[in-house]
Amino acid sequence: MLPRSSLVRPKLRWLWSRRARLRAHLEQCTARAQALSIKLSPDAFVFSPAPDGTEPTKLDTVTQKYARMAAKLGIDTHLHNLRHYSATELIAAGVDIRTVAGRLGHGGGGATTLRVYGLFASGWVVCSGCYWL
Repeated sequence: MLPRSSLVRPKLRWLWSRRARLRAHLEQCTARAQALSIKLSPDAFVFSPAPDGTEPTKLDTVTQKYARMAAKLGIDTHLHNLRHYSATELIAAGVDIRTVAGRLGHGGGGATTLRVYGLFASGWVVCSGCYWL
């Protein structure tokens, strides 16, 4: 069995690197808005085609870009797989099932989440086709 710390620490580094990238993205969006003499909306969407961030990116646009990127890389995947990935990563990191259910938009206090991701919540961790108990 792998120690829990060996599974969580890489995830924390991953989260911090994403945080830095999001902060850099915010700085770019703010600079773009200032260059156009407008102000970035305080409740701006993270990814928006509008310079002030008031318009969300269309889901079809994201889906199509993701599909093109996956095809270019030769990966057989769909955007919905990121939802499953996110849920399993949160559960593997020890996040409470109810919290994960809320992030996924599941109702019923986590019953759906537990049914779908119960294997991961019960202590099994899956990594590259290998299983650890």
